[in-house]
Amino acid sequence: MKVLYMSHRYHTNQNTIMKGWKEHGDEVCFLSQYAGKIEDYTYVKPIVVGYSPLFMLFYKLYVNVLAKDNPAAMDIRLKIGVPPVFKLRKIIREFHPDLVIMRERSVYTICMTAICRFYKYPVVLYVMNPVWEKQKKDLAHRIVWKLVPKYRLTPSMVVGLDYTGKERDKCAFFAPYLMEPQLSPEEKQYMENGQIRILEVGKYEERKNHKMMIRAFERLAGKYPVHLTIVGEVSNDFHRKYYAELKEYMDSHGLNDKITLKSNLKKADMMEEYKNADLFVLPSTGEPGSVTNLEGMAFSIPVICGEDNGTACYIRQGKTGYVFRDNDEDDLVEKIDSIVACPDTLKKMGRNAYQHVKKHFQFDSYYRSVERIMELQRREKGR
Repeated sequence: MKVLYMSHRYHTNQNTIMKGWKEHGDEVCFLSQYAGKIEDYTYVKPIVVGYSPLFMLFYKLYVNVLAKDNPAAMDIRLKIGVPPVFKLRKIIREFHPDLVIMRERSVYTICMTAICRFYKYPVVLYVMNPVWEKQKKDLAHRIVWKLVPKYRLTPSMVVGLDYTGKERDKCAFFAPYLMEPQLSPEEKQYMENGQIRILEVGKYEERKNHKMMIRAFERLAGKYPVHLTIVGEVSNDFHRKYYAELKEYMDSHGLNDKITLKSNLKKADMMEEYKNADLFVLPSTGEPGSVTNLEGMAFSIPVICGEDNGTACYIRQGKTGYVFRDNDEDDLVEKIDSIVACPDTLKKMGRNAYQHVKKHFQFDSYYRSVERIMELQRREKGR
């Protein structure tokens, strides 16, 4: 089977999916709207399609003039970015896919859906919106839904752990992030030199809640032999300003020997950070669906994250880690304390986390959802 993907960029978490398709004997082509700063093309090198010249003129004006003080200004291309339609159509036709999977509901996706429908290529949407959510039924959303693929894959079952007041989307199918097991509990060296090493990962920006994490760590640092390492991206002035604020806080509170800040690590270096960690914490808020939860568990370490995260449901509460209340520093401290207070608990959770990844986050779980959608499409086509 020939599978065509389209996304705004090629994210590293796509690698295991691409590997799975290839090992299954399928041919994959990946289209991206732009290239990210750090990308790993081990299994597939994407074709960067770009945007239409007219949109790029508007985009440069918006980012550099109209919204130059907005750190999220570049994200406008994700929703209203317009593709070079003829170039896109040529690439699709030349590949002649049996299945097209495209990312997000956007102008780009609407254009690509129209091309694929015209040539009768089966289309599937891939979005972060969970299977269970509060459904939006206003006219604007209903119009957009008609213009993009009917069936969708999502790596999120529910945001957080609470299903209350949420409906199941019958056209949505859970296709989890995939993760190769990295370091078994038998190979893992926990708490070397008697120190509990806590790892946190995320861009240096407010939403990632690094400041809250440092305050929470500070409350525990006098109680336990702990060290915190924060790794994040620094690629613009907003990141640099936030990074400087963290350093200033650490300097003024005498935390430089207990906290290490790192930035822009390559994949191999990042894997070493996971390998050397005993506990992974993701304190961010407004997280559509972080893959770092799985990365931590793949290295046999327990994971703690906030409930406002589309992949919080990957954590088995009390077994592979904990989910804390969104933006609640006290609850975060309590959850960290409950793990670091007992080394045996930490090791047991690490073993559970590793087995959880092996059992539930491999390619067959993803492929089953794709198969179910394709079967539904075949039935509808045969009516």
